[in-house]
Amino acid sequence: MLKKVATLLLVLIMLTSMYPGATAFSAEESSVTWRQVDPADIQIGRSYLIVSEHGALANAQATISTPGNVTGDTQIGMMCKPVTIENGLITSEVTADMIWQFGLGSNTAAASGGLGGSPGYRLLNDAPGAGGGTEPLRRESSFNAQHAPLNTTGAAINGNQQSMLLYVLDENEGTVALYLWGGNNQWNFALTTTEDGYTAKSFAASSTSADQLIQQMQASPALRLYEPNVDVGVSHYVMASSGENGSISPSSLAGHVWVNDGEDATFTFNPAFGFEVDKVTVNGEEVEVTDNKYTITNVTESGITIHVTFRPAATAMDVPFTVYNDIFSVGNVTTAVIIDLGEGNEANLADLSGKTFTAAARNTRLDGSTVIFDGTRNITRVYVNNDPEPLGYISPAPGSDDLVTELPESGRYIIIEFEFWNANGYASGAMVSGNLQNAYSAILNYRVNVDGEIKLTDGTAITPRFTQAAVVNTALDKFVPDKTNPGGSGSMDILISIDESWEDLGPLPLFIYNHGGGRGGSSGDYFAPMQTANGAAVLSKLQLENPGKYNAHIIATQNHSDNQSNNEALMEYVNKLVDEGKVDPNRIYMSGFSMGSMYTAGFYTRNPEFLAAIVLLAGGNLPSADQLIANPEYTKTAIWANTHKDDFMGTTWTTYFSTGAGASGLYENANCTVLDTNQAFNFPYYGFDWTPHETEAQVYSNLIGQSNALSRFGPSHEEYADKNIFDWMFDQSRPALETAVSITGDSSVQPESTFTVGINLDNVTQAVYAQDITLTYDASLFEYIKTEGANDNVMVITDSSTAPGTVRIISVDIGGVMGVSTPVLNASFKVKSGVSNTSGNIAVTKAQLGIGADGSVLDAVVSSKSISVGAVSADKAALSAAITVAEGVYDAAEEGDKAGQYPVGSKAILMAAIDAAKAVLNDVNATQAQVDSAVETLNGAVDAFNASKLVFDIGDNNENGGIDIGDLAIIAYYYGCNTGSPNWDEAKAADVNNDGVIDITDLAFVALKILE
Repeated sequence: MLKKVATLLLVLIMLTSMYPGATAFSAEESSVTWRQVDPADIQIGRSYLIVSEHGALANAQATISTPGNVTGDTQIGMMCKPVTIENGLITSEVTADMIWQFGLGSNTAAASGGLGGSPGYRLLNDAPGAGGGTEPLRRESSFNAQHAPLNTTGAAINGNQQSMLLYVLDENEGTVALYLWGGNNQWNFALTTTEDGYTAKSFAASSTSADQLIQQMQASPALRLYEPNVDVGVSHYVMASSGENGSISPSSLAGHVWVNDGEDATFTFNPAFGFEVDKVTVNGEEVEVTDNKYTITNVTESGITIHVTFRPAATAMDVPFTVYNDIFSVGNVTTAVIIDLGEGNEANLADLSGKTFTAAARNTRLDGSTVIFDGTRNITRVYVNNDPEPLGYISPAPGSDDLVTELPESGRYIIIEFEFWNANGYASGAMVSGNLQNAYSAILNYRVNVDGEIKLTDGTAITPRFTQAAVVNTALDKFVPDKTNPGGSGSMDILISIDESWEDLGPLPLFIYNHGGGRGGSSGDYFAPMQTANGAAVLSKLQLENPGKYNAHIIATQNHSDNQSNNEALMEYVNKLVDEGKVDPNRIYMSGFSMGSMYTAGFYTRNPEFLAAIVLLAGGNLPSADQLIANPEYTKTAIWANTHKDDFMGTTWTTYFSTGAGASGLYENANCTVLDTNQAFNFPYYGFDWTPHETEAQVYSNLIGQSNALSRFGPSHEEYADKNIFDWMFDQSRPALETAVSITGDSSVQPESTFTVGINLDNVTQAVYAQDITLTYDASLFEYIKTEGANDNVMVITDSSTAPGTVRIISVDIGGVMGVSTPVLNASFKVKSGVSNTSGNIAVTKAQLGIGADGSVLDAVVSSKSISVGAVSADKAALSAAITVAEGVYDAAEEGDKAGQYPVGSKAILMAAIDAAKAVLNDVNATQAQVDSAVETLNGAVDAFNASKLVFDIGDNNENGGIDIGDLAIIAYYYGCNTGSPNWDEAKAADVNNDGVIDITDLAFVALKILE
């Protein structure tokens, strides 16, 4: 009996919110049952139960068994609560988390095959259970799987993903299906159920047609919709809404407040402490308000709107707060807001309580309009601190490793700590981007309210108006955007964090991280890859937590392309950092997840000598044993691959590292962890498990030995069991290249010419400030002139010749020199007179380099360069002039059959002669005789071309200025003559087509000319 009374009271409360003004009935007249609704009678703003053969949809998270799904055997979904149905009525208890208000959806996909074509419904529930929220029921990405996660904690990014459309299965039975529609041949899902709960299922693990989605809906358990078994008569809705810092009541998540026909609706406006009602509008017109109430009388139609805004009270003072974001291996998380009471002001811990504060946010994408989260945050504790930072985190229990429980008794800053993770994953509103999959930066708009004055330690009190002043994330604020090759080939957006300790410690390691597919964000959103799981962000936080342990520069790539052009641009960018002395070229590391792991593997297979170690997460092909043998550079890069046993790389890497090339012994250090689960065991996860593909967060959270592994391959597991992946990575280094002095410049010079060779310092990892270099050269061929610095920072102190063919150069580098290959000196020589057609060497035979402040001396590896001397150059001035004249004649000439034109084909003959002359002009080894002959030949060709210019029109053989029957007679007279005829000199003028014979073609040509 007590249970029935409690249930009755619950229904009465729910009816009050759903049907204000319609509850004037006694308990004896009420029913606690729910009746089925005709699908044609569904109304926007009404509330319903959604029921399948397994039970009612409830707003709490559930784990759904999905055997054979490509992302693993489970998927996140929503709870299913059993119900009892008797005579078509639900007679069992209905809890608040089962009641869904149908708001107006926002689906925009085109209709097809009887599906789509309407905005659909947003399913809203304001009584979330564990893992639930108050956002519309939505699906996340399925990651090419047949099932997609469902939640009520993520807000709109794509309206199609959180708008449920209704499809009638059987009109007589009143059964329906609810579906998520992306369009024909797009990703489409039906709401389906098992005993485990509700999930979103596609007909296939791919895009599907409308027909296929209908098949899936027909195969899924049919749904029925139920409403309270209460007749309330004709009613209408008022849309009630409020601005920030207050509320309006009654209202609902969808904004609909139902009123019986002809009755009044009274609304109460509830300003937060320190605020007052600013303006109330009804249907857009401002109205007068009495005692923070307003009544709309005689409601006879739906669609009336009422909206209230609030303003700070005159007594309120501005108090700034900062939104504090923190990095965990899942991404960027808002963990607290920090209130600054101002210089000289402090509050007592004893005067504060988490119950007195509320915090809410309306966060958007960078466009300022696409809402990511709009709701309240759960507060776990409120305390004071003398610094603007949290003192660890108390939730989830037992708290973070840096949790401070003995809190300061007073402090300038009030820390409001939020719940951000629980047994079901991230808490509603915690992820800056909205959820685990959204790679979008956000504009965070938080608001904080308190229900009374804040007492200060000096006995005074303030009425605060909290205003957001800043958003910080100490791990991400170290990064700045850049491009690897601006405007050039292969350029890529990156974020880079330069560790300034390189100035004291010298070149540091570099860690490059590549995000997974779909997690790069849009162009211009430079921090998008850092919003979800990202190894670069994790390392940045580790640096803050462990000063001096992980000194390194960090690059996070954005929207990478797995090709050599992209790789070369990145390598050139990194090499500049090496040349600047910032990066140790032997300690460059790369990692990535999924598509980013494939990029990492691709970079490694194309450029193995560049990387000291790679960490692969769920993607990428590795070299075969034959490739390892053919290119030993592959074997020098240390590898650690990580995959879940059920992910697509599980079998591949298990084989590779157990019996394949990874087990061949060819690698110097190759490891693989095949995971049984993706559980992370440290704060804040404490055993939370991700789907099989999502390896990223657990690898960068767990110690290596903590992971729940099915198989472990490679030599490093035991040694690094109690360390993290960065500890292993930072211990890897490629064999150091020896510091060397190299000679650059042309390998071929002309007789009696002056030339310069460059002297470079290569593979310098310690700053060099001085050089003592001895050059030797073939004194019979070359004459030494002088040596100068390659730039203004290099000063040559002396360059004395100690013997013929030897010069000793002592120089200094102001500021020091480091890098892969840095020019320092330019030495000038002259080829001695009479030397040609030979070669000689210039060599560095000794090189000592002075290192930094400690004055140590390094003997560098030396090198030499062979210089060939060509033949004596011919005088080509006449040839150049002849070519210029010939090209002028060619350009001015016009081919044709008129007087003043040139015969067809004659210009091609002249151009061939010009090209032959140019070939001689460009031949550095051409002799004077060859040049002179080319001049004579070209001039002859020009003369012949000029001689071919037509004096009369072709065919005017009688030279009377026109073509007539007399010209035809001349051709007929010489008809049959050819170049072998004794009278050819006389007859050839009649050969009008210049083919060496006078025939019918010549007769026809002239005859046609006569007719023109």
